[in-house]
Amino acid sequence: MNYVFKTILAASLLAINFSGFSQGKYFEVAIEKGVFNGMDYGRIRPLNNQYDVKLPYGGKNRQQLLEGILEYLKNRPALKIDTVLNNGSVVVYRDFATIGNKQNCFADLTGLIFLFAIPEEGYISIRPGSNSKIYASVFDAKLRISPGDDVVSEEDVPFNEYKFIQPADGRTQSAVAPHGGLLGKATSRKINYKLAYPDSIFDPDGKVVNPGNKKRLESFFDGYVTDLDQFLKTKFKMK
Repeated sequence: MNYVFKTILAASLLAINFSGFSQGKYFEVAIEKGVFNGMDYGRIRPLNNQYDVKLPYGGKNRQQLLEGILEYLKNRPALKIDTVLNNGSVVVYRDFATIGNKQNCFADLTGLIFLFAIPEEGYISIRPGSNSKIYASVFDAKLRISPGDDVVSEEDVPFNEYKFIQPADGRTQSAVAPHGGLLGKATSRKINYKLAYPDSIFDPDGKVVNPGNKKRLESFFDGYVTDLDQFLKTKFKMK
């Protein structure tokens, strides 16, 4: 499937969708301890370490909620259906959007976000997919999705996957600098990662050093849930 979307278009559509109402709080940026090759990593997860977010719609059955999700996606052209599993028991949809820029995030951040919406009897479960990725660049990279479904930059401008946690200072780096930039030398050198990754949320010890980006990412993901919830409450005439 060929997805080629400009991040600015998707971001502007979402900004319109999310701007008309107040958002609830559903997600948090958190550190998972030692579960990835023995190393800590950061991720977006539902509050209180829950597996998913549950949105209640009393009196609505699974089929009604499935139809509501599909109608919602039909009305949100920035969001694309990726997969509908098991006759609609799970709807996977995705977005490719700008999260922030260097002026407010210290790097241009772009998200390839997958969301799982599961209609149940009387409620919907929703969560971000583990295959969601956030990318960062300080070189004004214009990202797109290639015909092979890879995220690439126009004219090969450097970018890299976003680091929630700064690496420890003093590690040797020999080829690739932060956010995909070249170091300019073939020999190894030491890098001060606190300076190299000012956009990261946590320092190597897990202390929050960029609360602005933490809040921005949480609000960005909260917006997906709030927008779906508001649409369905309007559709079902619920308060």
